[in-house]
Amino acid sequence: MNRTCTEPGCDKPHRAKGLCSTHYNQRIPDRHTKFLITCIVCGSEHWSARRTGIYCSQACKAEHFKRIGRRPQCPPEKRKWTKRQHARVKAWRAAKGTRGRTWVSGRCERCGKPFIAPCLGGQESLARYCGEACSRAARHARRRARKRKAQVERYSRLAVFERDQWRCHICRRKVRKGTVVPHPLAPTIDHLVPLFDGGSDTAANVATAHFVCNSTKGERAGRFGDQLALIG
Repeated sequence: MNRTCTEPGCDKPHRAKGLCSTHYNQRIPDRHTKFLITCIVCGSEHWSARRTGIYCSQACKAEHFKRIGRRPQCPPEKRKWTKRQHARVKAWRAAKGTRGRTWVSGRCERCGKPFIAPCLGGQESLARYCGEACSRAARHARRRARKRKAQVERYSRLAVFERDQWRCHICRRKVRKGTVVPHPLAPTIDHLVPLFDGGSDTAANVATAHFVCNSTKGERAGRFGDQLALIG
């Protein structure tokens, strides 16, 4: 059964406490409190439901964001940003810069993925990795080499993979691009002379290897280690 307002002569749909929306708001006048706000863009005064409101319209808000160089607003009909929209915003930031930052682009030296990263103070050369995970893994590898008191040289894993034509130097088979550890066919860096035997962490002492070949090389080294390249 559809309920209606209990006020005499009113047949509007019931909302709460036996009243429709109009009479309910008349009974409680302070339910929607308005605050007089001055727009920081155009200077006009307007009533707002938010005490902290600073814009009179979406146009003034977009104009203010354009002045200070912040991220452009998403259109009302597309509240959920697509991957293409995110890419356009990143490209716009890279071309213009945001809040004193310089945006640089390149390929990650560890995983080979393209990235766009901010740099502060003109340190564009420090942007070498796509994210914190790759940067942390690279620092861990260098720290491990320094603990062994080995010679450390900065090199790109991607450059090593391309130098070896994405082929495992142990089994002579191709590694699978786009895979990561712990996938058995993922490309990894293998030290020809191990660090604990006095090897160096340089591009001349590393080669491409499958994750499974690199993991089992130590178990099969010695008597059968020289015959690994002949398997397959």
